[in-house]
Amino acid sequence: MKERLTMTTAQAAIAASGDERYGVLLRRGTLELGCYAPRCNDPQQPHEQDELYIVQAGHGTFVVADQRQPFEPGEALFVPAGVTHRFEDFSDDFCAWVVFYGPAGGESDAACEPE
Repeated sequence: MKERLTMTTAQAAIAASGDERYGVLLRRGTLELGCYAPRCNDPQQPHEQDELYIVQAGHGTFVVADQRQPFEPGEALFVPAGVTHRFEDFSDDFCAWVVFYGPAGGESDAACEPE
């Protein structure tokens, strides 16, 4: 990889994607690194792979299944494969790195979960 993956390259990936919300910066094996910056609402559906968001900017509420929690920059938010989730009441500057990884259906639960 020759290019550094920065917020500038992330914003360029979003602009080039035609999606206006999500752009892919890196794919390797089952791993995909992207940047997610929804505007006004978050229309996403559950994904086939486990997912990790790392909030770069902004704040709001993160909903996973039936749990709601506030979020702010610097937080990592995990979503197991197939679980309903969305961002609500987020600020205009909200942007997060997104890491999809592992097989369809998610990784095994045999590993330790964060407490």
